[in-house]
Amino acid sequence: MFIAKAVAATMLAGAFGGLTSPLPGDAAAYEKQTRLEAERVACMKERGLDYVASPEPRHTWQPGERERLAGDVEALRAYRAKYGFGVWSANVYPKDAAVNPVQHENPNDKMLMSLSADRLKKWRAADESCFSEAVKQVLGKTVTSQEDYHDRLEAAVRKSLSVLDQDKQLVQLGKKFAACLGVSRSEPTALDGLSHARIVRQASDVAKKAWKGELPEAPKGRTVIFRPTLKPAQARPYLDKEIKTALKDLRCGEDFYPAYAPKAMEITSKVYQEFGREGAAQAIPSRIYRKLA
Repeated sequence: MFIAKAVAATMLAGAFGGLTSPLPGDAAAYEKQTRLEAERVACMKERGLDYVASPEPRHTWQPGERERLAGDVEALRAYRAKYGFGVWSANVYPKDAAVNPVQHENPNDKMLMSLSADRLKKWRAADESCFSEAVKQVLGKTVTSQEDYHDRLEAAVRKSLSVLDQDKQLVQLGKKFAACLGVSRSEPTALDGLSHARIVRQASDVAKKAWKGELPEAPKGRTVIFRPTLKPAQARPYLDKEIKTALKDLRCGEDFYPAYAPKAMEITSKVYQEFGREGAAQAIPSRIYRKLA
């Protein structure tokens, strides 16, 4: 189960996508991220509290992932023929890193689990304050919390991507794409991940039906997205349908994706560099969540 706002930093089911070279700004973004963590360490130390720097690990590229992110149709077709959009395939291939990447463990978790409720509350309050101070020091941005930081990051991505809805070439390709899919909205940013979002919603609905007991209530302004726990054989029929949907989406968008994807990735990468985050390649799932909220 995951809770998403307009976007979510957490993936529902592994790698959703997929440049022939490192993303622009990745090195600079990672350097900023490292400086942010160093500032947090120093700030927490001044307050007499422990904190171990925990920058997100450098992204491990899967075969064909760069090409998919660049909108390469053949690379997309090869991926989708096996994994669909990467939703139900997480259940069907539980040990496949392409859809179930190794999760980053925060080195502070064990220490936090040893704290009493009162000390944990004090630590978290100090960490939020130190994070905000680090963002101001390194990025020159004012945020009130880590959640506020992520909200501002995703809002900046949305605003920056909106220029693509004024791109004459993409507008024309979007109309063709939408007509083929049989959908009413043809704005490029609306079409980006539209079919994928439907599969995520379907998977969440299936998981809800299998949920034991009362469904958790989503906090105000958020959406609860459930991840199915089906076994590979149970999930296989869903994946087969997902693959058909994903391949149809690609047939309809075979002219759209090569034109749209590189521009969207370049824009997203610049925003992520501004915010000191390397993971622009993983911002694609966030755009999927926006369509669900």
